[in-house]
Amino acid sequence: MRISLIVPSFYPATVYGGPIYSTLHTCEALAKIQDVVVHVSTTNANMDSRLDVKIGQWQKFEEYFFVKYYNETKINIISLSLFFNVWKDIKNTDVVHAQYMFSSSTPIALIYAKILKKPVILSPRGALCKWCLAQGSQFKYLWLRFLIKPFSSHVLWHATAEQEKQDILLHFPHAKVKTVPNGIEYEKFQTYSRLSPIAFCKKFAKETIEADKIIVSMGRLFKVKGFDILIDSFFKVLNQYPNTVLFIAGPDEGEGENLIKQIKDLALENKVFLVGSVQGQDKIDFLANADLFALPSHTENFGNVYIESLAAGTPIVASTGTPWEEVEFVGCGKWVDNNIIDTSNAIIEMLARDRIGMRYKAKRLAKKYDWENIALQFKNLYEKVC
Repeated sequence: MRISLIVPSFYPATVYGGPIYSTLHTCEALAKIQDVVVHVSTTNANMDSRLDVKIGQWQKFEEYFFVKYYNETKINIISLSLFFNVWKDIKNTDVVHAQYMFSSSTPIALIYAKILKKPVILSPRGALCKWCLAQGSQFKYLWLRFLIKPFSSHVLWHATAEQEKQDILLHFPHAKVKTVPNGIEYEKFQTYSRLSPIAFCKKFAKETIEADKIIVSMGRLFKVKGFDILIDSFFKVLNQYPNTVLFIAGPDEGEGENLIKQIKDLALENKVFLVGSVQGQDKIDFLANADLFALPSHTENFGNVYIESLAAGTPIVASTGTPWEEVEFVGCGKWVDNNIIDTSNAIIEMLARDRIGMRYKAKRLAKKYDWENIALQFKNLYEKVC
């Protein structure tokens, strides 16, 4: 089975965040399955620049996993090279899998797939949630009406969670939708360096701080992540747990200055630390040594960092704008509205629980999201449309 994945950006364009990694790992896991060959057609877009990669040639990532980068003529808008040539990639495939909504690569893939009579799977990747559609102009609704809707009944839609499935059905009531979650490299998160609170603070804040509890969060410093809510919530938590510190990791994408001002206004300079991007083994150590992970995001179609925290054995506080309700049932987290009161109360409750017991429950939940299991679900999805 030959899969043609059409995406506007791909690894190593990590500036776009979690979806880049989840797409990469999906392809890697799929390529390990017998009789599955993955070909990714993408562009060299890298936010405000272009990737330094070979253009227009298949490059081998794994034994049965290949990537071709097309030059992005106008970054984040269109690749004329992809427009005129990607039909050749689609022509020899069994299934076309297009990802994202508001990228020119998606309608291009849909048009060519229809002409060439290829079955299609379409993944919105969170673009249809209410919060996302509210950002920007009405052009998004015109895009959906004229460039997506004509094909909506001819594709099998892929959602990463029940919440995203409902978002799809809200806009396309007759859509056929199947749910396959993102995954995680579970074993990768099982080895970490044990750090005392003092050592943790020294490593990530470059300061000697005596703390009883450590709360961490992670994500691009962007309004959608709700870090302002987290900081205000943390301020209330200090009334009950005064020797607690909060570390927020992630690259600044426009919200950093506002968060720094908020921290200063609340006099939390010695309690809240923005530590920039944390990658590799440092990321695992960052998550595994914390008492709690909290991220009151306004919306996430999946939210890889939540499952990464669970895999590292750290319980979470997630907002109802994310699909992580099951942590409530498993007993390794809270799923609450992303307002200050509910978030602060959830954090206080979680800090009072048995940390050792929650570590076991978090890992048990994360295990089922291992990429090997997710890849098999995707294979079944592809077989349904062939």
